[in-house]
Amino acid sequence: VLEFPAVGSLSEVYTSDGVLLGKLSERNSQPVSLDEIPDTVINAILAAEDAEFYEHAGIDYSAIARAAVEIYRGGNLQGGSTITQQVVKQNFLSAEQTLERKICEAVIASELEERYTKDQILEFYLNSMFFGQNAYGVQAAAQEYWGKDLDQLTIAEATAMATPLRNPSLYDLRRRPDTVVRARDAAITQMEVNGFITSAEARAAKATELAPIEHQEFEELSPAVIIAAREEILGSPKYNLGDTYTQRKRALFGCPADQTDCEGGGGLTVTVTVNHEMQTEANRILRAWFQDLSGPTGAIAMVENGTGAVRVMSSGLDFGDDLEAGQRPYDLATKGRRQAGSSFKPFALVTALESGSKTGRQITLGSYFDQTSPQKLDCGVPCSPEGNIWTVRNAGSGGSGLRTLEQATYFSTNTVYAQVSLQVGPENIVDTAHRMGIESPLNAVPSIALGTQSVSPLEMASAYSTLANFGERVETYLIEKIEDKNGNIVYSHEVERTRVLDEALTAAVVRAMEKVVSQGTATRADIDRPQAGKTGTAQNFRDVWFMGFIPQYTAAVWVGHADAQVEMVNFTVWDDLNQREQTYSRAFGGTLAAPIWKQFMQFVTADLPVEDFPPDPAGTDAYYQIPVTEVPDVRGLSESEARSLILAAGLNPVVIRVASRQDPGTFFSQSPSPGAEVRQGGSVTVRYSSGEAALMPDWTGVKASSIETRINNFNSRTGLNVTFRIIERATTNPSEVDRVISTRPSSGSVVTPNREIVFIVGVAPS
Repeated sequence: VLEFPAVGSLSEVYTSDGVLLGKLSERNSQPVSLDEIPDTVINAILAAEDAEFYEHAGIDYSAIARAAVEIYRGGNLQGGSTITQQVVKQNFLSAEQTLERKICEAVIASELEERYTKDQILEFYLNSMFFGQNAYGVQAAAQEYWGKDLDQLTIAEATAMATPLRNPSLYDLRRRPDTVVRARDAAITQMEVNGFITSAEARAAKATELAPIEHQEFEELSPAVIIAAREEILGSPKYNLGDTYTQRKRALFGCPADQTDCEGGGGLTVTVTVNHEMQTEANRILRAWFQDLSGPTGAIAMVENGTGAVRVMSSGLDFGDDLEAGQRPYDLATKGRRQAGSSFKPFALVTALESGSKTGRQITLGSYFDQTSPQKLDCGVPCSPEGNIWTVRNAGSGGSGLRTLEQATYFSTNTVYAQVSLQVGPENIVDTAHRMGIESPLNAVPSIALGTQSVSPLEMASAYSTLANFGERVETYLIEKIEDKNGNIVYSHEVERTRVLDEALTAAVVRAMEKVVSQGTATRADIDRPQAGKTGTAQNFRDVWFMGFIPQYTAAVWVGHADAQVEMVNFTVWDDLNQREQTYSRAFGGTLAAPIWKQFMQFVTADLPVEDFPPDPAGTDAYYQIPVTEVPDVRGLSESEARSLILAAGLNPVVIRVASRQDPGTFFSQSPSPGAEVRQGGSVTVRYSSGEAALMPDWTGVKASSIETRINNFNSRTGLNVTFRIIERATTNPSEVDRVISTRPSSGSVVTPNREIVFIVGVAPS
């Protein structure tokens, strides 16, 4: 049974807030019913193609006879087919030019005339035929050539529009206007002959200048979003549009009915998760901050924590191929992969807190680390130009001493996180990042904790939302639903949640990251509501980040150069938050990306209820406990070696130089003793020879009540740790009562470590 192929139509993409972003099309096809097509258009096409359409039985026998003669003469088949025969030729037969095909065309045309009414055949024809310039059907042609709907077309426009049906290349309205006008005028004459128009109307139509509009590409509000939606749908069978790429492509874009191997399709309504209002504001903010096309630019990506919906994917540069005009053929928010800097540290932090159950060595946010900068670390394997030795520095000036892991998080201490990376293993940090939502490939190198791997803003937002969800990973997605042209739901997203981190552990991490904003490196991101985040600055200030989240949303802000990693030093931007020019000697995540995040999130949260993070679950405090450690054995080590070993154990070294004639730096003692178990953050006292002997002071005549104070001061000064004993001796001399008469050893003698000093004190006779 012969049936008309389905006519394809355009699919449309809408945002979550109902704004039409654009149309998905490889072919412009916009089917309409016959009732919607004005008589002027119908009559113009009938006059141009088949004036007796409603009179004949679908076959032009004279054309078949002409074809037979041409073939006999060795020529080509000529036109002159009826509308029904044209339908058959385009949809049911090959393009082979033989008499047999021409006869088959007539047979099938006759069958169509019996199966369908004239109106049905005409409607299919008017919606399926190619009118040139990628326009299939009369409505698409009206928009293409005149920028109008069908009911607005004049006689001259309708007849001119019909001419490409004969030969789209020959009758090109824009390139061959003279040829088109001759054919148009012939059709106008035929309309007058058929009584469709009056003589006056015919004369007026012929006098009309042919003036088609320039070809217009579909206006798309967010081309990058549409491209991403298209790639997502075509790349996966989960959207119920076909198992193969070809099937999905036809379902999405549709097919003109002039292709016999393809029919129908298109006409879909695709709803994406992007919020147009938020996306527009993100675009505006980025373009306001970065107006110099030769300077840095930025990207913003935001996901909804509870659902994983991608609400914003904004780039500071327009989508396109005109690089000089500031366009790029990719989206910086989703395709721009750059080094994350310290914004990658939370993945190392999570790994560290998890590591106790794997290694037996407990690391908590209360663990103490050596923050000395610069610091040389032994990787055990080649990891730097220095071989196995990795030299790590903190931002700013050098430093020394201990810092807890929590403090190292909100102050972003590189030397501490480098030690964490070596202790927990870079391969485990890779695993954590992938579990939380990072999809880019990552190399398991020690520097991964400092963000030397490249990731996109969207995947960073996705991974950080796992923290905002207290350890539950909610898969991010762009396609909310797909409906067919009849309003039937073809696909509807279902939220996918998976617990990938312990809830109490994640709560502890979030608590530390709240301090990044309240007292750490990201105070400029503070929006006066519960929030947490992390700054990031890549090596040599080439990429800067701020990753932040509130209970409802997680947003990533990246700033850098679009095409290369260029140092961002000594440059000026427009600070749109504070409405002033701002010059940066060096770019940091906390000074550049953070205020952009703040400005955008102030817009997002303007009418958003304030929510707090959930209360800490049971067990959260365990991740803040100060671990117990063993006092290292530093006996016989040099002062610098002892300091390093004690700091590595999370303890404070207290070095006392004891007055002694032994060689300077000679080890004397340590306290507590090696192997003793103490809380990290405590002190280990180590005594070394100063190389200079301490002589016994002359304390004759001092009051007995001051002896203890004098001994304490003497010990502090000399490190000898001497003790004292008082012997009372009766005296008749009133000036010696309650005063030191003499000492052992005597004044000027050498005092040795740990010696007992004897004080002879006078007392009145009893």
